[in-house]
Parts: sequence; C-alpha cells; structure tokens
Amino acid sequence: MGYQVIARKWRPQSFGEVVGQQHVTQTLENAIRGGRVAHAYIFSGVRGVGKTTTARILAKALNCVKGPTPEPCNACDSCREIAAGTSFDVIEIDAASNRGIDQIRELREMVRYAPAASRHKVVILDEAHQLTDEASNALLKTLEEPPEKVIFVMATTQPDDLVETIRSRSQHFHFRSLTFAEIVRALEDIAKKEALEIDSGALAVISRAAEGSLRDALSLLEQAIAYCGTKIHDKEVRELLGVVPEEALDELMGAIAARSSERALGLVHRLISDGRNLQHFCREAIRHVRNLMVASVCSAESELIAAPPDERPRLAKQAAQFGEEDLTRFFQILLSTDDDLRRRPDPRLHLELGLLKMVNAARLAPLEELLAELRGPEASGGTSRAPVARVTTASAAAPSPEEPAPPPAPTRRPAAMAPPSVMASAAAEISGLAAAQVDAIKAAIQSRFRFLSSLIEPVTRWEVEGGEMRLYFPMESRALADMLQGRDTMEQLRAITSQVMGQPLRVCVKLESGRTSRGVEPTLSELRSQFEQDPIVREMLRRFGGTISDVKRRPDKD
Repeated sequence: MGYQVIARKWRPQSFGEVVGQQHVTQTLENAIRGGRVAHAYIFSGVRGVGKTTTARILAKALNCVKGPTPEPCNACDSCREIAAGTSFDVIEIDAASNRGIDQIRELREMVRYAPAASRHKVVILDEAHQLTDEASNALLKTLEEPPEKVIFVMATTQPDDLVETIRSRSQHFHFRSLTFAEIVRALEDIAKKEALEIDSGALAVISRAAEGSLRDALSLLEQAIAYCGTKIHDKEVRELLGVVPEEALDELMGAIAARSSERALGLVHRLISDGRNLQHFCREAIRHVRNLMVASVCSAESELIAAPPDERPRLAKQAAQFGEEDLTRFFQILLSTDDDLRRRPDPRLHLELGLLKMVNAARLAPLEELLAELRGPEASGGTSRAPVARVTTASAAAPSPEEPAPPPAPTRRPAAMAPPSVMASAAAEISGLAAAQVDAIKAAIQSRFRFLSSLIEPVTRWEVEGGEMRLYFPMESRALADMLQGRDTMEQLRAITSQVMGQPLRVCVKLESGRTSRGVEPTLSELRSQFEQDPIVREMLRRFGGTISDVKRRPDKD
C-alpha cells in the first residue's frame, strides 16, 4: 500500500477514538445497545471535526460480525471493507457534485434492494445542504417511508440550508469545534506514534492555526514534517505558516505600556521589511490580547487561554501592566483595525493608525470619570478620583454589580446641572412617592450602579401611576435625562424600582415644563446664558476646546 497522509493514517476507527464529540458518540453507542437506531441522522458542524468519520464508525458498528455493537472489531471483512471504502452496502455520495434529482432517483432505486452482505445499508450524504430543491423533495419521499435495513446519514456544514421537512424526519447531532487544548493533546499523541520531536510552541502555532478543526491541524502537521523533518521547532513552523514571532507581539505590548508611538510605528516598518502579512499580524495581535484579557480576568492558568504552559508566565506579566478596561479597549481597536485591513486599501496606513490608537488609548478620560471629577470630591464619595467604569464609546456602561459601593453621602447634595432654586424645593416636590421610598430606591441604585446614581440626582419629582414610574427632570438637566434613556440604564432602573416597590413597573423619563419662576418660558438667549454658566458645560468646553455655536429649543419628550 502507498504512503498515507497522517490525517488518513490516524483516522479514528471506533467511537472512543473520536476527539471532543462525546455527546454524539455516547448517544449513538446507547442507541446501538438499546436497538433504537434511527433511520436518518444529520451530522452538522465545521469542517474536520469528525462527521464523516463518525458515520463510517456507525456503519461498522451496525454491520460488524460481532454486532450490532458499539465497539466494532475492525478485524472482520465487513469492518475492513467499510474502513477501506470498498463495501457494497455503505454508499458514500458527495452531494456537492451529485446534487441533482437524477442522482437521487438512482439512489432511491439502489436502496430498494436488500443489503448484499451486511445487516444494514448505510447511505452517507456528504455536504447534504448542496442538494437542489427537486433532489431534496425526491429524498424526502424515501425518508418518509424508509426501506427496511437502510440508514441515512447526512453530513453538512450548513444544517439550516436543509429543507425543514428533512430535518424534522431526522435526528440532528451538532459536532462542536475542538478546543485549543484538545487539538494539542491529539497532536502530541500522534507525534509520539510517529516518533516526532516537536516543540510545545510549534504545537501551539499549529493548533491555533487549525481554528477548531483536527483535520486541518493534522494537515498542517504533515506540512511541517515535510519542511522540518522529524524535529519540528517553533521558529520553523512560524516561517512555514507565515505566523509572526512572539517577540513582535511582546514589542507591541511594550510600546503600548511605554506609550511610545515611535516604537509602534517602528514595529510596523520592521514587519513590512520582513515581508510579513499585516493582516495576519493584526489577527495574531487579537489572539494575543484576548489571551491577556483572559489572564487578567481568570488568571494565567485558565484553560481558556490558547497558549502552552511555558508561555503563561509571560502572559501573566504582560497582563499585570494593564487593567481589564484597557485590554477590552485594545481588543475593540484591533477588531476594527482588522476590518479596515480587510476592506480598505493601504494596509500599512490602517495598521499604523490602529496601533497609535492603542498607544494613546490610556490617555482618553472615561466619560463617567470625567463627570465625577467635574462634580467634585463629594460626588466620588469623598475622594477626588473615585473608581468608576471605563467606556470606549459615547454610551456609558454601568459598573459591575460586584463593584464595592461608595460611602453614603451624609446629606443630600444638589445636582451639578440643576439651579439652586429647583433643588431647594426638590424635597417638597416628591409627589406620589413617600420620601422613604425614594431614598430606598436611590440607596439601592447607589450601591450597585454609580453612574446611574449620578444620572438620577437632578430628578425633582417621582410619581407612580398605573404601573408606571415617572421621573421628572428640570429643563437644565435635559442632557442627563437623555443619557438616562439608554437601553442598559433604563433596564437597570426598571429592575431596581420594581424590586423596591414590590411590583413590576415601567419607567418613563419626563422634562418639567421649562418655565421660570415668573411663569414665562425662557428665551433662547436666557437658555444660552444658562448653558454658558453651567460648570460642567464650561469645563467640557475648556477641556475639549469647543464652543457653543447655537442653542435650539426642542419639544418635551413624552
């Protein structure tokens, strides 16, 4: 027999050898033991995870001379013929190239006859989603009234493309993508059988490049053997696959930690000089930052990290240089950069821009932190810089419920954006709710969501009517009222108010009429003057160099 590639040579020959699909193999074994084998199965999942292999093992289990048995002997004529693909009673059809109604009619004619030398005929339709509508309808008739002793197995990467009537007449098993650790263990086992010497770094590179497919990993290992021989090293595998060295990723994180734009731009220049693919580098950087984020959140020993054990101390050291919010921001920047590299010309420009954003990301003040700072030390529970959630977009995210609550303020302080005349009468204008209920709601919000607590401070009136909680803001606090109406903040507020009040409530944000104490609606010039004198607006203009170009009146929101 001629040379066999590793993927075929070490193809699983029993259910126990199938990697990472125990939920499928265990079910099939139990069905065989109990004599409850279905007449049609759908095996779905990404490429190279064992769909067709499991279908062949099922055929052997049903037709083994010792069977039906969940453990075929792999020695009898039936097992050997099925393994070699020469059995008359196991029909494998590539539905991608035999997708028409004529081929399915021929198949229907073939399955009418009894098995030639086995107990069951097994029909394996690979890429079954490629069948035409006419062919699917022709197959459906056979599945509705299946011939005795015929089993259909439809393997597909896109199960949703199968017609609903076929899916409803079949048992569906989804084959999951393999984890990094599962692929590494499988490669280590095969490397021992093949007497290969392979670095742990090389195993990691191959396993990551396989992206959950064991067959892809074995094909890459075959390629590495052809390039390196029986001694396979990390550096050579990276050269073969075009994967950037870990030193380049370390240099990237070092440049970010040092806030050195020069080092970041120099790294891009070296990558281009070395002939590296910039998009491949960006994707490796995404993978690296993801590992750092997992190390920061779950520790460097977590199984979620796609890295060998000897790389984990280095990951832990790098992760300690950044906060979780920083790593999340880097992750988002790299994802956006990868999209730019794929869709737009001049990849160097977009990669440089993405790296510069990461270098300067730490200098961007989060919106919540800025608001807390502008409101003064009292807003932060007595400190000038209270720990708050960081955000990377214009919409503010609420802090984690696990975040420790700030010390309660000794007195009810006025909101920064509400005039003293409004806040002086705020306590008297709490209508429909007892002051104790309002205080209980505010205390619950302050203990869990600091940012949300700062948004509701200008509220001058709380009302409950017909299952609806109404919060009234003064016109001067329209900006905070608008921020409060985000989906996340409204859901947080609804949950807390419903819990405190003991009944499900909707939350509605309303603005006061906007009239002054004279009972006359303020003019545009008066509104502009109010904005110009507002301390937060003035500080925002100073920090960001903006100007108030115009003031327009908007109708109140219902």
